Amino acid sequence: MAVLLPQIGAVDLAKYILAVQGPMSHLKLQKLVYYVDAWHLVFNEKALVPEDFKAWVHGPVCVPLWHAIKDFSTLNGEVQVKADHKDPVIKKVESKLGSDQLALIKDVLKEYGDKPAHHLENLTHAELPWKEARGGLPANEHSTTKIKKSTMKSYYRSRLPNG
Repeated sequence: MAVLLPQIGAVDLAKYILAVQGPMSHLKLQKLVYYVDAWHLVFNEKALVPEDFKAWVHGPVCVPLWHAIKDFSTLNGEVQVKADHKDPVIKKVESKLGSDQLALIKDVLKEYGDKPAHHLENLTHAELPWKEARGGLPANEHSTTKIKKSTMKSYYRSRLPNG
């Protein structure tokens, strides 16, 4: 019998990332949420966040997350969780997710978390899920096309050594 893994909203995941990693740009936060979800798809056959990502000019963007923080940050402006909110945010997410899910988040943050925002943007621009959703649009052309979770899963799975 398959184990049903819980999901969390992209906003909760973003707050968790900020609580454990510290302040970062909106751009970088969007990319980290995307990569956590992508690798969760690979290893757990299910998305961690139910929301979709759109193939925006600066890479994958979760629109509900963008709406939640757009008034507090510009693209490269820093966002953060207030000091007195960190522990409750961490406890909320850690009480909902399983230990394997939390370990995956930690691994993704270890892999991508020290990279600058524009490095992550360029990385996503070179990868199939974003490129496929863009469908050949010029780099600076607006798009609201959804990035397929199935493409995310198959592409990142193919990046594994025995993928």
